[in-house]
Amino acid sequence: MSYAKRQTRLPSALLVTLRGEGKIVSWISELTQQPEDVVVSRLREEYESQGINVMRALAKAGLEPYIWSSGLKCFYEQTDAFLYELAIWNCNRIKRGMRKWIAGYLGSRAQRPLNILSVGDGLGFDSAYFAQLGHNVTYFEVPGYSEAFARKLFAECDGSITVVTNQNEIPLNKYDAVICLDVLEHVLDPHAFVETIVGYLCHGGELIVNASFYMIHPNNPTHLKSNRKYSSDLSLYEKHNLRLIDGELNWNPLVFEKTGDTLTRHRRCAIKLLGIRLVGLYLALGRFSALPFWWVDSYRHKHRRWFCR
Repeated sequence: MSYAKRQTRLPSALLVTLRGEGKIVSWISELTQQPEDVVVSRLREEYESQGINVMRALAKAGLEPYIWSSGLKCFYEQTDAFLYELAIWNCNRIKRGMRKWIAGYLGSRAQRPLNILSVGDGLGFDSAYFAQLGHNVTYFEVPGYSEAFARKLFAECDGSITVVTNQNEIPLNKYDAVICLDVLEHVLDPHAFVETIVGYLCHGGELIVNASFYMIHPNNPTHLKSNRKYSSDLSLYEKHNLRLIDGELNWNPLVFEKTGDTLTRHRRCAIKLLGIRLVGLYLALGRFSALPFWWVDSYRHKHRRWFCR
């Protein structure tokens, strides 16, 4: 199917393969060697209380929430807890809406398939979605349960997806877009991370990013307290030759263009960009306390969808 025809399928592009509750349960069961009824029970717990599987696994590993350590790095690679957290989150209407917004934005950006790098995509839902729309997608994630799940997903998807687990294998200056969702709040040095992923963009390429630095909340135990100082901080991106050009008012996501010595080609609505910056004044409260955002977890819970199983 041509790229143009795939774009007309945008509203329904998340095919049943990506929403197949039975397959998700079966794959998690196979990967973890847990009975399917146990998997369903853990998914149900995750639905009722976001992050509970990760919180339990952190406690079992003797790791302190919100704090970086070498043990946390190993934890990401070895725990199966994120299978449950990410399965529920990717079925959430909020995440699906963000994914759809990005797909619509990319479809309006160019009348051709784009080279996309999806960084830290976990179970691979985003990569599969954009590949089904005709883009050439590279999925990058650390080795582990999530990466193994993504490979199962990609095997059933109609699209071009390359799997990379070693960042040294990612080519520089190649990608039209780098998509980085729900990642930066977890990394030790967000500035260094942004600098690295900007290097993967071609000139004029775009970084599409969201990062809830302010959500230092029991339901998000792997968000780092050391990173909440970046809440609403656009300089985190602008210091690395990125210019804000678009995004959602709630910052989920923002779009930045990689700039250089020459003039860039994108001109966006100044009023919308002003609105985004004004919302940043509210997000700046997250540098000091999570209390102004305590309602977010309840809002997310209202938009969760339990598996029809």
